[in-house]
Amino acid sequence: MEREKKKVIVTEIENWRKSKLLPEHYCDFLLNLYDDEATQKKKGTMSVAALQQGNFKLWALSFVTIALIFLIGFYFPILSWPFQAAGIAALASFCYGLGTYAKGKAWMGGMGGQMLYAAGSLVMLGLGAWMIRMNGWPEDTSMLGLIAVCAVVWLGVGMTVPSGLLHYCGWGALILLYAKFFGQVNPGASWPLLQLLWIPLSALLLWLSWLAHHKAKRFAAIYFAVGVTLWFMPELDDLLLRHNAPDGIVLLLLGKLALAFILLFFWRKKWIAWVSV
Repeated sequence: MEREKKKVIVTEIENWRKSKLLPEHYCDFLLNLYDDEATQKKKGTMSVAALQQGNFKLWALSFVTIALIFLIGFYFPILSWPFQAAGIAALASFCYGLGTYAKGKAWMGGMGGQMLYAAGSLVMLGLGAWMIRMNGWPEDTSMLGLIAVCAVVWLGVGMTVPSGLLHYCGWGALILLYAKFFGQVNPGASWPLLQLLWIPLSALLLWLSWLAHHKAKRFAAIYFAVGVTLWFMPELDDLLLRHNAPDGIVLLLLGKLALAFILLFFWRKKWIAWVSV
């Protein structure tokens, strides 16, 4: 196929992606068919060739990013906490916005968007913890508040963009809050009680995965992954969060892992259909 025709087809596929006429994985499949190596290199803004050619957008973007990080990092310790919080919000929003722009493009081998989402999340968590320590706030309650804010932001951004990584991280933060709450309410919970605290939630998320398969397919895989995570949370809660190591916990984990594999094997035709988007 002639190069010009390929360019026209690739441009049309990108328009389908932006207008959401086709799911992203279909667009990726079509791009793999029609987009040759030369076109991919041209699309790859974050590349050595783009730097060598003096790509103005890339150089300007690099300057703005580094300058923003430098300014916030330099003035962060001397600012009052409202301005510190505003700086964190600005830098995280910049990373999320740039990640959304980069999503679907050939930046960093197609992983540019996810890497920027991860950077924005680390900014929120890392600078937030630094702000708490610098202002001398009580760490236990303040860190819980920070994790709650991160959970809301990650869930909101992850569902809006959408980003499976952020969406799952949001659920992970909620899981930590849930574990911390019941760890304070009942620090000496027995193994059967921990099963009652976590296994029904695992079943609920797996049911939501089935429901999302019919209503909102892009969330089905996330709910399924969270449900599987919750399946192992009783033992992880006891071992890592409560710092208990009851006899036979390794055998319990192996037994639950074996049971999970058995259930996944027998119901493979159902759950694979749920998570396939």
